[in-house]
Amino acid sequence: MEEYIKQLELRVTELERRFYPIEKVLYEKFESEIEEKKSYDIQRDGTNYNILAKVETDKGIKEIEFVVKAYTDKQALFVANRDFIFPNMTKLKEAGKVQWFKTISKEIING
Repeated sequence: MEEYIKQLELRVTELERRFYPIEKVLYEKFESEIEEKKSYDIQRDGTNYNILAKVETDKGIKEIEFVVKAYTDKQALFVANRDFIFPNMTKLKEAGKVQWFKTISKEIING
């Protein structure tokens, strides 16, 4: 059994070494198409995660709750910041409603 696991690990390593250069070249040429397809797949097959974020601004600390779709917990927290917190807080800053903002924490909560 141990030998079989070592063989599998070696095979996966070999596949990774072959795949990464291909991935790098394709991503450089088709970045927007790849990201669009990934987003579509996540929206279709992903899991809903309830996110609770604490954001501090010059006006004080506010808790924001929202739902994101992702494949994993870590991806959900990343998407929460990239697609929700940062863009929305940047709009508020540009509109002059807040002078600055800082994400204090993000966590997944049960909905």
